[in-house]
Amino acid sequence: MKRLIISFIIFFFLGTTGFAQKIKSDSLITILQQQKTRDTNYVNLIFSVGDNLFNENNVEQAKQFTNQGITFAKTLRWEVGHINGLFKLDRLLSYETKYDSAAATTLYALDIAERVQNKNLIAIAHWYLSGDYRLLGNYDRAENHAVKFLNASNDLKDSSIILSALINLAGVYLDGNKTDLAKPIMNKALQFSIAQRNNRAQARLLDGYADIQTKDKNYASALEYRMQSLTLGKIIGNYGGWIPYTLSRISITYSALKNKDSAAHYANAALQMAKQQKLKKELMDAYEAMFIYHNTFGDYKQALEYRLIYDSLFNKMAEINLSQNSERTRMKLEQEKKDLLAQREQEVKDAAARKSRNLQYGIIGGFILLAAFLFWNNRQKQKAKTKIEEAYGQLKSTQAQLIQSEKMASLGELTAGIAHEIQNPLNFVNNFSEVNRELITELVDEADKGNTEEVKAIANDIKENSEKINHHGKRADAIVKGMLQHSQSSSGVKEPTDINKLADEYLRLAYHGLRAKDKSFNATLKTDYDEMIGKINIIPQDIGRVILNLITNAFYAVNEKSKQNITGYEPTVSVNTKRLNDKVQISVSDNGNGIPESIKEKIFQPFFTTKPTGQGTGLGLSLAYDIVKAHGGELKVKTREDEGSSFTIVLPLPEPKKD
Repeated sequence: MKRLIISFIIFFFLGTTGFAQKIKSDSLITILQQQKTRDTNYVNLIFSVGDNLFNENNVEQAKQFTNQGITFAKTLRWEVGHINGLFKLDRLLSYETKYDSAAATTLYALDIAERVQNKNLIAIAHWYLSGDYRLLGNYDRAENHAVKFLNASNDLKDSSIILSALINLAGVYLDGNKTDLAKPIMNKALQFSIAQRNNRAQARLLDGYADIQTKDKNYASALEYRMQSLTLGKIIGNYGGWIPYTLSRISITYSALKNKDSAAHYANAALQMAKQQKLKKELMDAYEAMFIYHNTFGDYKQALEYRLIYDSLFNKMAEINLSQNSERTRMKLEQEKKDLLAQREQEVKDAAARKSRNLQYGIIGGFILLAAFLFWNNRQKQKAKTKIEEAYGQLKSTQAQLIQSEKMASLGELTAGIAHEIQNPLNFVNNFSEVNRELITELVDEADKGNTEEVKAIANDIKENSEKINHHGKRADAIVKGMLQHSQSSSGVKEPTDINKLADEYLRLAYHGLRAKDKSFNATLKTDYDEMIGKINIIPQDIGRVILNLITNAFYAVNEKSKQNITGYEPTVSVNTKRLNDKVQISVSDNGNGIPESIKEKIFQPFFTTKPTGQGTGLGLSLAYDIVKAHGGELKVKTREDEGSSFTIVLPLPEPKKD
C-alpha cells in the first residue's frame, strides 16, 4: 500500500506539470537561460525544468532547480509559487524515501497557506501530509490530515479532488488495519472513479480491494483484482513504478496459490523492469517476490540469496535515514552555539552603549547636576549588576544544554555504526531460524519414513544452526546493551570495566558510522591491547564518550589529509592500551595533518574547534578533559604538523588492599 502513495503524489495536482511536458530538459534550460525578466513566469519555467528532469530520472538535478525556483518565489514574495515549489520538493524527497524531510517541508507550506488563507493550497497540504505520515507509519497523524483533506475537498466541490480525498482516507484506514472503515469509503470512491472514467483511480482502488482479499487469504479474489489493476496500469503507463509493484504482488499471490510457473514468470518480469528503470523501492519488492517464490517451492539456497539482497537494500535505506537524523542533531547544536555567541556580543554592545550615554549625561549636566548624576549612576550600577547576574544564570543554563546536546550528537554519530553492527547478527538469527523451520519439516518427513540416519543428520544440522542463532543473538544483545549504556545519563558510580573491550567496540562503531556517511572513506585500523590490564574501576559511560570523541577526531584528521591526494599516503588510526605500574594508558593516534603549535594550548578550551563551521561543536575535547580529570587522570596530546597526533588518557589504578 505504501509504495502506491508516491505514485499519487506524482500524478494528482502536480503530475500535469512535469509529466505532460514533451520538451526535453536541455531545451527548457536553454530557454530559461535566455530569459531576462525575473518574474512569476520565470519561476514557473524553473519548476518545469525540475519536473522534466524528474521525469527523466535525474532526481538530484531536479531538486537543484526546484530549490532555485523556491528561492526566486520567496524573493518575489509570491506565496502561491513558494507553496507549490515546496509541494514539488515534497514529491522529490518522498521519491528518495526521505519521508521525515518531506513532512517537514509540507508543514512549512501549510503554515504559509494558512497565513495567506488559500483554501485550495491548504487542502493540498493536508493531502501531502497524510501521504508523508502514512509512509512514516504514523497512521494517527495520517488519518487526521486525511479527514481534513476530505472536509476541505467537500467545501471546494471539485469532484476530482473529492475522489483523491476518498482514496487517500481509504488507504490510511487500510494501512492502520481499519478495514471496516475503509470498505464504504472505497465503494464510494469507486463510483466516483467510474463516473469520471478515471483509470488511475480505479487501478488504485482495485489494488486496495486485492490487499483486503489477501489479508483474508482469499487469494483467488485477490488475483482477479490484481489482474484488473495490471490491465489498467498498462493503459495509463508505469507511473510511480506501478507496473513492477503490481507484478511483484501478482507473483506473491501465485506463490500463495502454489502456481509455480506463474509465480516465477511475474517475479522475473517485476525484477527485470525494476532494474531497467532503476526503481529502488520496486527493486526491493521484486527481490521480496523472488524470495517468497523460491522459499515456497523448496529452493532454500536461492531463497536465502534473495533474502540477503533484500536485507542489504533495506539496510542502505535505514542508514540514509539514520545519517539524516545525526546531521540534524549536529546542525541544531551548531545553531545553539551561534545563538549563544550572538547573545553575548549583543550584551557587550548594550553595555558599551549604556556607558556612552552615561558619559554624555555627565558632560551635559556639569557640576550643577553632579550630585544627581552620581545618584543616578549608582542606581544604574545596581541595575547592571542585576542584569549581569541574570545573564550569567542564562549562560550557565545554556552551557548545560549545549553539553547535553554534545552528548546526544556523539550518540547520533554512533547510530549508523550500530545499525551496521547489529544487522549482521540479526540477519544470521533470522536466516538460520527460517532454515531450521524447513529442516524440522524435513525431519518429521524422514522420521515418518523410518530413515533414522537422515533424521540424525538433519537433527545435527538443526543443533548447529541453533548454536549459531544463540551466538549471534548474544552478540546483538551485547551491542544493544552497549548502546543503551552510552545513551544513559552517567550515574557517577564506577564499575569494573574491560577497557580493551570498551576501546575496541567504540573503534569499530565509529569507523562504521563514518563509512555510513561517506562510502569513499577507508582507513587502516591498528590495535595493540595489553591483556595484563584486566578490569578497572571507571564510569564506563563517561570514559566511553572520551574514547569515542578521540577516535572520531582521528578519523576526521586522516580523512581530511586523504583528500589532499598525497602519493603513497595510507590513512591509519591506532588504538593502544598499556599498564604502567599503578596506572593504565589508553592512546589514540593518527597520521593526519597534526595540530599547529600556535593553537595546541587552546584545544581543550570550551567552544574552540579547528573544524569548519557546522562540523565541530567546540565542546568535545573540553568535556573529555573534564571527564578524565574527574577520574583523577590526565589527558595528554603529542602532535607534529603534517605527521599526525596522539592523544593519551592516563588513569590511576586503585591501591591494593592491605591485609
